[in-house]
Amino acid sequence: MKNTNVSMIHIFVGILYLLGMIVISYGFRTPLVLFIAVIICVLAIARKEVRYLNSSLLTFLLSFYVYTFLRELFHRYIDNLAIAIILDRLLLSLIIISLVITASFCRKPITLNLRKPKWDNQIYFPFVTHGFHSIKISLFLKLSILGNVAIFLPLIFIFGDWERMKDLLIFALLFSIVNAFLEELLWRGTLFQVLSNEVSLLYAVIITSLAFGLHHIAIGIPFAAAISFSIGGIFFAIVTSRSESVIPAILWHFIINLFMVFSGFIIPY
Repeated sequence: MKNTNVSMIHIFVGILYLLGMIVISYGFRTPLVLFIAVIICVLAIARKEVRYLNSSLLTFLLSFYVYTFLRELFHRYIDNLAIAIILDRLLLSLIIISLVITASFCRKPITLNLRKPKWDNQIYFPFVTHGFHSIKISLFLKLSILGNVAIFLPLIFIFGDWERMKDLLIFALLFSIVNAFLEELLWRGTLFQVLSNEVSLLYAVIITSLAFGLHHIAIGIPFAAAISFSIGGIFFAIVTSRSESVIPAILWHFIINLFMVFSGFIIPY
């Protein structure tokens, strides 16, 4: 992980990337997407020091564009909503594979952060890597999950359909496993690793968390709610960074997804 100073070129490319995520998520097609892609491509050619960074972000945007096109076809022609949603989530693997191929082409190592977590590592407050108070990753994760239980259980009791929940059990498990694994592998396993290695930890946390929230616009989440998901992305990124593994974030994400299904947020009752 680099300790580089974030330069203006890093900030500019990051803003372009986030703008591209918004443009694609809202369905503005070829002209704007092509314009953003051309600028990033030119910068990748002109500036060697950001070539891999720009190549990765360009690859992400182009594969995300393909993802939105294919998911639209799935939801248009597949009548079974549960199947369409699962296939939609599986499509995220397209972006992951594209980023891995880019890393290989640029001769850059990428591990996907699928390693044994360092559960005893500390998260410090207020600055994550240092501060006046610390807590073990394992304890932080348990407390966070308890917090999610406290938030979602009332929603399940109020909005849940207990008879329908039985029918949704298999879907809930399958969706939660696929979505948690692939989203975390994409955002915290690949892109986060690229940005933290090429620029800095703070840059990686900010860009991946904002983009994580924004990509939910493409699946029908309103802008305000999508931005609120970015807050969750920050915590997922912190847990991944401090544990040196994406596995704790996958477990946490899985629990949240289960609650979301049973609350009726994924398939309305």
